[in-house]
Amino acid sequence: QAVSPGSPCPAYRRPMFWKSKDKGDGPSPKTLRQPLSPKPPNAADAPAVAEATEVWVPDKERVWVRGRVTRQVGRSELEVETEDGVTVAVDLARHDTLHTANPSAEQDMCSLWHMSEPAVLSNLQLRFAADQPYTYVAHLLIAVNPLKPIPDPAEVSYEGAASSAALAALPPHQFAVAERAYRALLEQPAAGGGGRQDQSIVVSGESGAGKTESAKKLLRYITWRVASAVGGTTHDRRRSVGQTHAAAALNARILDSSPILESLGNAKTVRNHNSSRFGKFTKIDFDARAAPKRLRLVGASVETYLLERSRVTRQAEGERNYHIFYQLLAGASAAERQRWRLLPAASAPYVSGCVSVPTLDDAAGYAEFCEALGTFDAKAEEREALFLCLSALLHLGDVDFSEASSPVRGGEPQVEPVDPARLQVAAELLGLEPAALLAALTTRTVTALARGESESFSVRLDGAKTRHARDNLAKAVYSALFDWAVGFVNCKLGALAAAAERDCFIGILDIFGFEAFETNSFEQLCINFANEMLQAQFNADTFRFQQAEYEAEGVPWQHIEYEDNTAIIELLAARRVGAFALLDEECRLQTGTADSFIEKLARSRPAGDELFSVPKLKRAKGGAEFSIKHYAGLVTYETSLFIVKNTDPLLPELSELIGNSECAPLAALFPPDAKKESGAKSRALFSTTVGT
Repeated sequence: QAVSPGSPCPAYRRPMFWKSKDKGDGPSPKTLRQPLSPKPPNAADAPAVAEATEVWVPDKERVWVRGRVTRQVGRSELEVETEDGVTVAVDLARHDTLHTANPSAEQDMCSLWHMSEPAVLSNLQLRFAADQPYTYVAHLLIAVNPLKPIPDPAEVSYEGAASSAALAALPPHQFAVAERAYRALLEQPAAGGGGRQDQSIVVSGESGAGKTESAKKLLRYITWRVASAVGGTTHDRRRSVGQTHAAAALNARILDSSPILESLGNAKTVRNHNSSRFGKFTKIDFDARAAPKRLRLVGASVETYLLERSRVTRQAEGERNYHIFYQLLAGASAAERQRWRLLPAASAPYVSGCVSVPTLDDAAGYAEFCEALGTFDAKAEEREALFLCLSALLHLGDVDFSEASSPVRGGEPQVEPVDPARLQVAAELLGLEPAALLAALTTRTVTALARGESESFSVRLDGAKTRHARDNLAKAVYSALFDWAVGFVNCKLGALAAAAERDCFIGILDIFGFEAFETNSFEQLCINFANEMLQAQFNADTFRFQQAEYEAEGVPWQHIEYEDNTAIIELLAARRVGAFALLDEECRLQTGTADSFIEKLARSRPAGDELFSVPKLKRAKGGAEFSIKHYAGLVTYETSLFIVKNTDPLLPELSELIGNSECAPLAALFPPDAKKESGAKSRALFSTTVGT
């Protein structure tokens, strides 16, 4: 597993008292160490501590500060001079543990003499200051984001390590994690034990930790390793000596899947300039039967999760829409800008907030995106349709509406575009008739049931609902484009063929990190739930299973208390009474509100619940709020858009209209089955049924 920087995991949030004794087979936690000084039953029993011992003492501002014991007062109190020259008193009877400082930093924290929270944090800090951002905790790799380019070590040094111990002795790096996974696939399966053990590498951590870069380093090493195994001698990612053309092309495509999906699925947030707004599991398929001690690359596939659709039409202050919009506006040639009728960013409300970022070269990103499409042999008409649709979304966001009452229709709202020319451009780019697009945005069909018979009639939408329909159309089109890109990548990576040929794989999970912003909405709840599930798996792999193995083998050990987050997962995902189930229930009601959702959730919780709370004071702006005490900290969620974001339906009239677009690639993204599904969902959630 690769644990990315800032990953809020027990590996450094709570002491892991492991000391490796198995020197012949690399780092492996076998025995457990006690903390230096457990809290005594009473002050009289407090142990003596030698003068000049270096220790860690609590500090309000710096959390922990290093100091040296100068003298002992009685049996329970010490005087410690900190590294700042300040003398503080430490009462051993009032502290759980007196943390002894380690004499040096270690590349594997299982080798630290004294294991504690300040010891772990200090070790990471010392290595970070020495431009060594990677540190082991047994089989885990903690990567502290260096926030600057740091040269990677030579891949060949990890490939050439003669044993697991030799590999563990090399500098910690993602390459070592990937090499261990690769070697695990080369091991022959035990007799009667089934096939080879597939390998998965989990890259987790908080937002801005560097997970995306870690995942790309893992991909880079694995593709290099495959090429090297067949005699590759160069590091050209597009072709290595000894590779066939097909193998080289597959290697290049695996690497170039990253810029395609990053452009379409990453965006600037307040914490990260290249934040993945979706989860991704990349599976690299191998055939280990072709030759001994060699893996034959047969294909790859990408599975994605939870694209943040709402970002297409709305971004928080200081954040941006998806990279591809800004790359297109910055990198398109004059001829392309004219052909696609691109708007300047300032005139496109969907992207006009935060246009430029000093650390991002959008023009270079556009060039890299187009180059990656070339690696995947994208057809000219596919590229053209993609960029036309992206331009259409920019124009669609520029379409606003005015509202008046129609005396002819009994005071019903009469909604018209403020500037019909803008609507016309958006419609033409989408391959639609402007009048048809306006009708689909401003009306909906309602079905009434009476005495077993149904009757459909048209209802005009007001200005707010028309804008909502416009935004839903933009989100649906962009989501469909993203899904097309993922399917296109998988097709070119030979996902279907690989499934028939492979007998093992290496998976890389690059999941969005835990998020806690000033304002947190439905997206953060979903993201943090995914991280809760990942944390539960981490707990199982690192603590529960390990301790069960100790018991089975009779290894002497002391039980470790760890933060079990099962109760939080039940709070969110329990059937009928969990937050998601109650939200779904509220969305099905015609009169459902965020306030009602919070009231139901609060009633479902036991009295004195420490995990869930409702703030007594609301913010000046926004709707009702609730707070959850996640494993990584307390997060308060603002719920005014929860119901809208959880349903997010596309009116059937719009789905049918896009399905009949003159732009064939776009129409193919909305097949008849999708229209029926969209229509059924929309009517179930929003249509009024009378006479039943």
